[in-house]
Amino acid sequence: MFTFFIVLLYNCYVDKNMKGDKNMKGSVIHDIFDISDCQKLDENTKYVTLDITTYNASVISYLINNGKNLLFTDRINQKRGFVYIDYNTFLKGQSVIDKILDNMPKSLTKLEIARYLYISLGKIVGYDINILEDKNDFFNLSSVSSSNSIWHTLSTGKASNISLAKTYMYLCSIFDIKCEIITTSEDGYLANKLYIDNKVLTVNLSKDLAFIQSSFPTTSFAVYNNDIELDKKIGYIKKTYNDKLIDKALSSINLMNENVVLEILMKTQKILDVSKIKPNELAIIYNYIFNKYCPNYDITINNLYINDNLKQHFILISYDNKHYSYNYKKQSFAVVDNDNLIRNLDSNKIGVYENELIPNIVFSKKSVAL
Repeated sequence: MFTFFIVLLYNCYVDKNMKGDKNMKGSVIHDIFDISDCQKLDENTKYVTLDITTYNASVISYLINNGKNLLFTDRINQKRGFVYIDYNTFLKGQSVIDKILDNMPKSLTKLEIARYLYISLGKIVGYDINILEDKNDFFNLSSVSSSNSIWHTLSTGKASNISLAKTYMYLCSIFDIKCEIITTSEDGYLANKLYIDNKVLTVNLSKDLAFIQSSFPTTSFAVYNNDIELDKKIGYIKKTYNDKLIDKALSSINLMNENVVLEILMKTQKILDVSKIKPNELAIIYNYIFNKYCPNYDITINNLYINDNLKQHFILISYDNKHYSYNYKKQSFAVVDNDNLIRNLDSNKIGVYENELIPNIVFSKKSVAL
């Protein structure tokens, strides 16, 4: 809880020693609200802040063409963001927004646009497990702060609760949809409030990433979570949600089969586009599936990573002395050999996130047997 508020504080306030005024040339930091502010940028300007409550296409275009030597952050309610990202990250983030807008169906109402933006953002970003303090033995405030940046999240596909709320508000501002960031009652986490057609809607994308990437009904978009006709219109689903297709596929499953977990994985991967589901969200959706269809089975899902510079996250599913993981090259779930798993753990080719216990596995550097 303390860490969350420290990160929020770092994210919301710029260092007071950095001086700047939007009305003055020669400033190191420059606040940009409209195109006239862009004309005041000069060789002394190092940092710019963009108001994310009001999207200005001409400003974005100007900065894309002229901002190669600048660092960027966001601004909300006269408060400058603390986290500055480089031009290339800014450019990549804006190109992702362009793709979202290019793919949007025509003639949508504001409610339909808000839903489309919610779904579109939810499909391309996942929660970044590498910034969670309880999952990492070395907690890096700098990397946490970077994940709170709108453009970092869009360019890397890795999000925090803070960046999700800010990015969704930024997208809504493009269409003049009034959107606020609010604090929920759940440990101070952030969500959004929408004002559309005299209605006030509370939405929480952090809760829906796994469901969106699996094409399930959402859980936290006010009262419009399973409006089939709305979701057909915005292109989220073609006929129905994947949870209905999974119900049908698993209706005749034999729970007494010793390979029942592998059978569930094989059947569901034909319905879910598993290769496009982020690892953290993949763990959530399979926890949901296993709890629903075989609640009495002691199935464990662990978070592991490839030990490289990116610390690439993947999940391991364990049941009855067997382990399974998704092979992204073959695009299929596969059985993970115990000996091979232990060798890779011992050689440090793969690692286990903090507070993870892999059933029936003991390796030399850390015991994780249950």
